[in-house]
Amino acid sequence: MPICHRLHNLSLLFALVLCLPLTARADDASRHAKAAQMVALLHTESMVQQASASILKQYADAAENSLGSNPTAQSKSQLADFEKKASQLIDGQVGWKVMEPAITDFYSTTFTEPELDVIIAFFKTPESAAFMEKMPKINDQVEQLATSRLTILKPQISQAFDDFRKTQAPTPAVTSPATKPAVKPATPATKPATPAANRAPAAAPTPASSKPK
Repeated sequence: MPICHRLHNLSLLFALVLCLPLTARADDASRHAKAAQMVALLHTESMVQQASASILKQYADAAENSLGSNPTAQSKSQLADFEKKASQLIDGQVGWKVMEPAITDFYSTTFTEPELDVIIAFFKTPESAAFMEKMPKINDQVEQLATSRLTILKPQISQAFDDFRKTQAPTPAVTSPATKPAVKPATPATKPATPAANRAPAAAPTPASSKPK
């Protein structure tokens, strides 16, 4: 094969290799753009902002309650400083500017581009508007239903747990009756006297010698 022909083939190969990543990046960019469009159609920014505001309100209310009924001017100023700092901390962790790129990536990596096309087409219809409008009401109803059921469930499952715990109580060990030591006969303090028949006869007294007068 002539060298010029080989060089031509190599140039075509290099061009193909260089184009493949560009095509992949273009597909990724297209899917990411559609994911961002889906995030906007779902009003995700509004939901994130509501969640952030709810967190801030909880801490602000707790801080305000800690001031008492007659807060001083200094306490009020400190409360305002706290709320400002808390707002900055919340925005820095769960604010929309922080959350939006990650949320968009979630949709981009989870759905294929054809799936995103279909979902986006649906959310551009009037039916999707009704869906988005009425879903919060359904969510509230589901939450109320779950709360009422949990009210009934809590004592039932607590009783079941107590019954189970009783079955797991350690069984007291069975001990055998203590064995009493054998009673030994009392040892007499002195030996019994020997019967008279068995005694040795007493020695006869020696007669006194008679002395001459």
